[in-house]
Amino acid sequence: MRCPFFREAQVKYCRAFPFRKMIVRRPGQAENERCLSPDYIHCPAARQHQEERPDRNHCPFLHESLAQYCAAAPVTKYIPYSEPITTPCGTEKHKYCQIYLSMANPRLGSHNNSGAPDDSDFDSHTREHLAGNVRVRDWLYYAPNHMWLDVNEDGCAYIGVDALLSSVIGKVDRLSFITTGGRCRPAVVFSVNGVDLQMVFPREIQVTQPNIYLRTNPSRIFSDPYTLGWLFEGREIQRESAPTSSPIFSGLKTGSSSVAWMRSEVERLSQSVHHLSHRPDAQGIQRMADGGGVHPGLIWHLDRDEILRLFLDFFSPLASWR
Repeated sequence: MRCPFFREAQVKYCRAFPFRKMIVRRPGQAENERCLSPDYIHCPAARQHQEERPDRNHCPFLHESLAQYCAAAPVTKYIPYSEPITTPCGTEKHKYCQIYLSMANPRLGSHNNSGAPDDSDFDSHTREHLAGNVRVRDWLYYAPNHMWLDVNEDGCAYIGVDALLSSVIGKVDRLSFITTGGRCRPAVVFSVNGVDLQMVFPREIQVTQPNIYLRTNPSRIFSDPYTLGWLFEGREIQRESAPTSSPIFSGLKTGSSSVAWMRSEVERLSQSVHHLSHRPDAQGIQRMADGGGVHPGLIWHLDRDEILRLFLDFFSPLASWR
């Protein structure tokens, strides 16, 4: 399925001019222009070039082609079909385009750090469920260490971290991509409060590119973990003897089971945090465990040992279903 803002147009431009400026042909447009008449010989751009057999009726440097453009972009940029430019507009990749997301969902980026869009259990506008205060998209595939996978019909895949992990971390000091391309298990390192946390997706894919924009602005991982905060783009690995179900989905949860699993993870995380808060600190002071949910950015309130213990229990590459 292609982007609803994807458009096509017939354009013309001058091949003799040093800069290509595309002009859209519109119905009823006057044809008495210099390029379409013998008067083109007086054009300064055409004079600089010579043709062996010039056409006396119109300029030989006038070129017409079919172009594509985004109707939602603030500045229209026409891309000729004849040029080998890869665009996500004609595929399902458009679901991760910032312009498409801002137009299709005006509430994009308005969620709080807990990841909860509202108080209902299901948001029909974004097709999301709530597991406690954590958003869950039930068509995604979730790994035990709280990373998600989305594979489109054309085989293009996206990988990121879910709303529970993004809520617990809240922000990072630095983000580093360990894998940037090729066949691998995609891996990234979050530097949080002086501790490096390595996230590894447990299945192999053919990584085509990481979301390098996150290096300078990692906040999107925490404001929009399921859209603009994606970490890796790739393709499902093709195997000679493909089984009935693709190995890339093996051991991952989706649908109603992913929602139920996330609810159990939220409850388990709450119990772990209450256990940590009930323990005396280095000065022997015991903090009150007053119930309630986990506060966004929880990891920044823990010391190094507590961060590592929490990470190993919930987000480690060696995590398994409990």
